[in-house]
Amino acid sequence: MYNGLLKSFLITLAAFVAVFLLFAPSWSADWEVSPYVTIIEEYDDNILFSSKGQKLDDFVTYVRPRVKAKCSTDRLRMSLNSGLGVEKYVDYDELDTIDHDHRITLSYALSHTLSLKTGGYFREDTTETEIIEKDTVFAEIIEKDTTLETELIEEGLLVYGEDRRKFGGNLGFNYGFSTRLKLSADWTRSYTEYPDDPVGLNDRVSDTLKLVTSYVLSPQTSLFLDLIHTNTEYDDEGDTSIANYNIIPSFRHDFGEAFYVSGGAGYRYTEHESKNSDEHTGGFVFNLLFHRDWERASMELLVRRAQYSDADRRSVERDMLTLRGTYRLSDRFRSSLVATFRRNRVDKATDNSGYYSDYYTVSPSLSYVLTPTITLRGSVDYTKYDNKEINDADKERFRARLFLNFTWPRLWRG
Repeated sequence: MYNGLLKSFLITLAAFVAVFLLFAPSWSADWEVSPYVTIIEEYDDNILFSSKGQKLDDFVTYVRPRVKAKCSTDRLRMSLNSGLGVEKYVDYDELDTIDHDHRITLSYALSHTLSLKTGGYFREDTTETEIIEKDTVFAEIIEKDTTLETELIEEGLLVYGEDRRKFGGNLGFNYGFSTRLKLSADWTRSYTEYPDDPVGLNDRVSDTLKLVTSYVLSPQTSLFLDLIHTNTEYDDEGDTSIANYNIIPSFRHDFGEAFYVSGGAGYRYTEHESKNSDEHTGGFVFNLLFHRDWERASMELLVRRAQYSDADRRSVERDMLTLRGTYRLSDRFRSSLVATFRRNRVDKATDNSGYYSDYYTVSPSLSYVLTPTITLRGSVDYTKYDNKEINDADKERFRARLFLNFTWPRLWRG
């Protein structure tokens, strides 16, 4: 099944690129192709994000080529975002990895008021071997942490490291009743598969229906009403499923070109069902974003609470606080800071223990523009995971990174 899906995706991707490059000019379309390459040298003092006493350090090289392409006519818009990620470890070369990340989106305007949209994606994290043989003492814990890394980055959740692939697509439409009132709807289906059939992790399929009504109250203020339903079904013996319903009114107000505030607050209702149980929970959800630009600096503050169905068949309530800031020291020299705090609480419908965990990240960095296409960047990252359920299970990691970014925006265009 997997080989067939990958083959179909690569054929579709090749056909898209061929059509894009060969026929876009004949459509009298605006089109562009932008390649990017990022090379990262990193020292990581805890490559598996393990507890104290089991930490392993290593030097890692990342090479990430990517291409972005866009094409648009009066009615049709297409975009492609396709890339690879190669990881090379100096000591623990059994963890060497090649990752795939490919996305395609299409939209077509049937009229001035109605447009249709669709898209698809494929993402895979794989490694050459699962177990490092040279360190038998840690044989049970040294598995490639692909799921661990992505879940930590995206959700602040700690998950056993396993190879994983994700793919899916979406359908939707936008309709404008007037210049002020608009409606959009989206259906997204996503699949998550673990090719090695690990214990405790199950394949799952998730469907999300989202209906958004927006109203322009004034040139500076817009109002929104989001209705969101997500249903996640797990391929386990208990036929576990988690359904979540959200209703969230929200707003955005622009004080000026460089300063805006957006936010919303609402309610969620979650159903957790399996052969042996049928539980329901509810809760308050919200999000608030402040963004401000000055002549040399910018600042963004995000506060959010939301529900998430995790890899362990649990419904999790997530609180997140993120602060991002940049300061331009000169035309070429810039500093930045990103700090994030996440708290994840397991719903009592899923786990009656009241388990929760905290995850902190702090990352200051400096960047320098060497040429119009080459940027050098250095950063240090400190992360800490505080498990409130298991004693002595806290985890820390320090990473020092040097980035070399090559960008060729609109290298080919017409």
